[in-house]
Amino acid sequence: MRQAAKSVPPYAGQEPYLHFCFSEASGKKALALLERLYVRGVRVWYPVEAPKEQTARDAQDARMLSAAVTVIFLDEAFRNDSAAKSRLLTCQQNAQPIICINTDGGDSGLSIGLHADTVVIRPKRGEGADSFEQELLHTDGFSQELIGEPGKIHGRALGVLIRIIIVLCVLMLLFGLWRFFTQFRGMEQDEADTVVFSDSSILEAVREALGGGQVTSERLPAVTVLRLPGDTLPETLSDLSLLPRLETVEISQQAAKDIFAHPELFDYTIALYGGVSE
Repeated sequence: MRQAAKSVPPYAGQEPYLHFCFSEASGKKALALLERLYVRGVRVWYPVEAPKEQTARDAQDARMLSAAVTVIFLDEAFRNDSAAKSRLLTCQQNAQPIICINTDGGDSGLSIGLHADTVVIRPKRGEGADSFEQELLHTDGFSQELIGEPGKIHGRALGVLIRIIIVLCVLMLLFGLWRFFTQFRGMEQDEADTVVFSDSSILEAVREALGGGQVTSERLPAVTVLRLPGDTLPETLSDLSLLPRLETVEISQQAAKDIFAHPELFDYTIALYGGVSE
């Protein structure tokens, strides 16, 4: 029950409250309902641990019996938990009102010694903490006096923040690795080029025409159409002579105004792009 106390501290005030009686072995199922009640504002007390000294045990029993009602979270773990059943027996012997949430539809009589006239909630099979909560809130014996200010789950916001930070760090790491391998691959490709182009824009145009990869003399004959990027032509187009089978040079309509300053283009078919059709 120490785990539950980390997020939902037992109620310590003097206003009406309920005693939530469950087996520690019930784990997340009982904690889920406990948290829902706490967030709604239901004042809930439960024992965190079994004290060793008699005075501490007496104080714990007094706190338990001062509750307006005891709510039993019944499941197989509870049926096999002698400490939980002992708390139930003490409550019954002191005529404390009891509501039993039979979470699994199993025996709620002989196995735990529950009185026959006890209010028993039997949620449908497969339903969870949200259903248990709604059934409890609308059950005879549950009073609205038990509801106060909504609680906040301790540590939940911090846990969410930590998870967000972890996710962001992982994304940043993945992005960094992607950038590294992308640049490394580009460097690897550049180092593998066997043909030297004096103009970088023509080199990239050739690489695009080849579909990426290395620019080698063996691959250059595959380039028959070359699209020059941008709205201005390179200062020199002498690199075009390195393309033995180049037939068509595509240039933008804006760059076409400078075509007569580059007679080396006259040997090729000129195709314009960037018009209305595009």
